[in-house]
Amino acid sequence: MREITDAALRFPTATFTAALVLVVGFWTLILLGPSARDRRTRRAEDPSHVRATPVIAEASLVIALAWILSLGGSLLLRPHEAAQPLAAVLAALLLVTSLALAALAARRVTRGRRRPR
Repeated sequence: MREITDAALRFPTATFTAALVLVVGFWTLILLGPSARDRRTRRAEDPSHVRATPVIAEASLVIALAWILSLGGSLLLRPHEAAQPLAAVLAALLLVTSLALAALAARRVTRGRRRPR
């Protein structure tokens, strides 16, 4: 458990850890916010409402997936601690790769919801 905590607070994953804390806080405020009835009336009044995945939901999915991928990559790279310059390059590569893979996965998951019905 200590290794996971250490990996979550080190460079590549710490970036996504901070973003994930914000996402969890946002969704907590949404759930504790106005009642479902208020949301339904606002949605009915909005003529631009279409059947699509909201941007915030897709961004939340990207952040969560990127955090998981980055954490897993950090744990896999940890036993192979390299020299300082190489470790920094690998960490930066892990950051970019996990974000790109998470964005591709989220787009694939939400693609079906974007098509008009």
